Amino acid sequence: MRKNRYTEFKELHYQTDVLYLFNCWDVMSAKIIENKGAKALATSSYAVSDANGYTDGEYLPFENLLQLSEKLVQNSNVPVSIDAEGFYAKSSESLHQNAQKLFGTGITGVNFEDQKPQSKEYALWSVDEQSERIKILKSAAEDVDTEIFINARTDVFFKNKNHSVELVNEALNRAERYALAGADCIFIPGLTEISLIKEFTKHSPLPVNIMLNSFNRSSIDWRSLGVNRVSYGPHSYFQMKETLLSNLVFKV
Repeated sequence: MRKNRYTEFKELHYQTDVLYLFNCWDVMSAKIIENKGAKALATSSYAVSDANGYTDGEYLPFENLLQLSEKLVQNSNVPVSIDAEGFYAKSSESLHQNAQKLFGTGITGVNFEDQKPQSKEYALWSVDEQSERIKILKSAAEDVDTEIFINARTDVFFKNKNHSVELVNEALNRAERYALAGADCIFIPGLTEISLIKEFTKHSPLPVNIMLNSFNRSSIDWRSLGVNRVSYGPHSYFQMKETLLSNLVFKV
C-alpha cells in the first residue's frame, strides 16, 4: 500500500493541474482539508510546532512528530507528506535512525531542508553534504521496505534576500545534485519574483514546489510558469488563527 501511495503522490507532480497543498497541523485540520477534496495532505513544521506550544526549527520533540505522522496516516485516505525539517539529525547515524522511525509510520513523503538544525542565520549544509544526506534517506526507506517521496527544500532564497539570476543558478546547482542523489522534487520557499521563478522552472531537473505568501497569490497561473506544486506553508494556519480571532466574542 505504501508503494502505491508513493506512485500516486509522485504522479500528482506530473499532471496538467498544479498540485495545491493547503498545509495541515493536526488530525482535525487534515480531515477538513481532505473532505474539501485535497488529493494529498502535507504538514507545515511551523504550524505543527506553534499549535503544540513550540518554536519552529526542531524544537517540537521528535516523538511528537512521529505520533502526529502515525495519526495522520491512520485518519486519511490520501498520501501524507511530513515536513521533517532536517530530521533532527546532526550525524549520518542519527539521520538514518530517525528516517527509519518516521518512514515506519506509513507516510508517503517528506520535506527535507538543507538548512542546518536550529540555525539562526540560515547556515546551509554544503551541496555535497546534503546530497549524501538525501542518499541516506533513500537507504533508510529501503531498510523499512517502503518508498518515500523526497521534496528537497533549499533555503538559499531565505539565506540571501538579494535575489538574482546568480542565486537562481546556485539553487539550480543544488537541484541538479539533489536529483542525482534521489530527490523527487525541489522546494524553493522564499523566491517570490515571477521572472526568477520562471527562470528556475525552465532549467530545473525536478518538479518545482513554491510556497505562497502575501506576494504571490493563488490567482496566478502557476502551471504556465512551470510550477508543479504550490504549498500554503504556515499561511493556512495563520488564516485559521485570523478567522478565530475575528469571530470569537465573549459576552459579559
